[in-house]
Amino acid sequence: MNYKKMAAAVALGSLTLLGASALSSAQAANVGGLRFNANYTGTGEADIKGSNESLQTNTFTFDASYAFATFIYSHTEYDFSGYDDPFDSLDKVAIDLHHNGYISSNLAYGVGLTLGALYEEDFDIGDSYNVSPRAVLGWTFKNGMTAFLGAFANLNGADNVYLPIVGLKLGDDSDHGWMGSIAYPATMVQYRFNDWLAVGANFMTVRDTYHLDDDWDRKGDWADGYLREESYGAGLSATLSPMKMFKVTAGVFSYFDREFKVYNSSGDEIDSFETDNTWGGYLRAGFSF
Repeated sequence: MNYKKMAAAVALGSLTLLGASALSSAQAANVGGLRFNANYTGTGEADIKGSNESLQTNTFTFDASYAFATFIYSHTEYDFSGYDDPFDSLDKVAIDLHHNGYISSNLAYGVGLTLGALYEEDFDIGDSYNVSPRAVLGWTFKNGMTAFLGAFANLNGADNVYLPIVGLKLGDDSDHGWMGSIAYPATMVQYRFNDWLAVGANFMTVRDTYHLDDDWDRKGDWADGYLREESYGAGLSATLSPMKMFKVTAGVFSYFDREFKVYNSSGDEIDSFETDNTWGGYLRAGFSF
């Protein structure tokens, strides 16, 4: 069992790359190799509950990994239909440091630290900081199945997030046939037909906290505060690998139980809104050397 890929159990990094998903993008990096990934994700309009407004989002993400480090940048555009937009877009920038190894022939470990900023337009690290440490232990059985257990934290200016990492994983991404994991905060299952075609299904957890600009005329009480998105997602995808160094993944997904919480600059929750479930699609291209 290649422990470097064990964290695919918490993978749906094509949808979100900071917060809970940093577990997948960083730990799954091929240590020593150079990787580039570009991703587009778009959702349909989702009605905002209790209003006549709706919300649609488009996200563009880039990440690059080499050795023990991963750089992540993500830009999300928000379209509030029938509503005075409190903001137009939100950005993420992060550096993730990670290390994996074996304590014994069966016992593996992984540790990591994500240093990031989630912000609107004004990049102020003192307000927009996101610090996410994590640690995982894994035990590989004789049948090749790995059980793993750990913890993840996201420390931010509004309200810290703490999540367990727990699950079972069998197989590696390159294996033909079935592989996957039953896990939290994300689950994935894949069937690989051959070296160049695979299909998969995934589940993810989203916990992202952004700092908002101090535009009082536009935002009112939201100004200089924080926006937290809490949601879950499930998706289906197909991956083509026409050559060893390149692969492209396309899929559809649904966000559900999606809620946005607003905090003031002191970290007190002052507002919130929920959206109906919505469908979307994503496209991801990756190079590895």
